[in-house]
Formats: sequence, C-alpha cells, structure tokens
Amino acid sequence: LVGAEVELVNTQDRELVLRRQLQGVREEYDYVLVDCPPSLGLLTLNTMAAADSVLIPIQCEFYALEGLSQLLNTVRLVQRNLNQRLEIDGVLLTMFDQRLNLSRQVADEA
Repeated sequence: LVGAEVELVNTQDRELVLRRQLQGVREEYDYVLVDCPPSLGLLTLNTMAAADSVLIPIQCEFYALEGLSQLLNTVRLVQRNLNQRLEIDGVLLTMFDQRLNLSRQVADEA
C-alpha cells in the first residue's frame, strides 16, 4: 500500500479515489472493512472520505491517547471537508490487561 500512497500524490482529488472506486459496489455489501495504517496519510484520508463510520482500535499504552486526540481532530476535518456523514462507531481496546493500571486508565479515558 505504500506504493499506492505514492501514486495518489499526483492524482487530482486524491482524497476521493477510494470513494469513487467503491461507488459501484456499495449496494452489494452490508459492510466493507478497511484496515488503515496507523499514520494519518492519504490512504487513511481516502478511507475516511469513503466510509460511513470508523471503529478506532487503541492499544492500551501510554501514548495511545495522544494518537487518539490527533485522530479525532482528523475525523472532524474530514467531516467538515470531505465526508459529512462520517461517524465514529466506537473505540476497540487492544492488548487490554485488566491487571495493569495503564490498561484501565486508557480504557477510562478512551
């Protein structure tokens, strides 16, 4: 997918490529799941521009909430500029260990 991101750089309306590609098949599926890279690059923007909703996985670690804050800002920008119908379905905690204070803290704040 790194190659795809490089190709998108010079494409007109590059944030909308995936939306256009999925238009022809949207009605054939109840769900289309796209596992995005952790970066907030063109692939992630394309996915958000094409999506009805996002489910945000968060690893239960110290810096996870900082990344969540950046992602939520990006979602708001996408909602304003590319996809007004985009919703956040929720947060999926990964590597959660209830014995660890850090895991519980991330769960409480997410």
